[in-house]
Amino acid sequence: MLIDSGHAGCEALDSQAGNEGNEVAENEYDAIVVGSGISGGWAAKELTEKGLRVLLLERGKNVEHIRDYVNARKAPWEYPHRGGRTVAMEEAYPVLRRDYPLNEKNLDWWAQDRDPPYTEIKRFDWYRGYQVGGRSLLWGRPPT
Repeated sequence: MLIDSGHAGCEALDSQAGNEGNEVAENEYDAIVVGSGISGGWAAKELTEKGLRVLLLERGKNVEHIRDYVNARKAPWEYPHRGGRTVAMEEAYPVLRRDYPLNEKNLDWWAQDRDPPYTEIKRFDWYRGYQVGGRSLLWGRPPT
């Protein structure tokens, strides 16, 4: 998803809707911000308010408040493993398993740890969520 701030606000430009890949937009920007999480979203806001033309790039899906939080009101017995984690999840998410986020309630929100992998010289827990708003949408969501 591309978000073109222009001067008057933000306009979402879905890179897959209505563009067959044959057209190249000829736009000029003062700044390009990658990621719409807390830092990227704030940077885009500040730059836009200063009058800069900003292109905000986001690789994740748009999240519609309430509607897209499909697990928010589920009871533990509505999950196959009562909202917990399985051995298969721990094997598939070697970084995420180190802390509370790994569970079947929010598994769809996290990026695969192995895609793309990174090399740790010292432990570095890089929890990635690919959605508009980044990991900030996951903070405060309890593990159980």
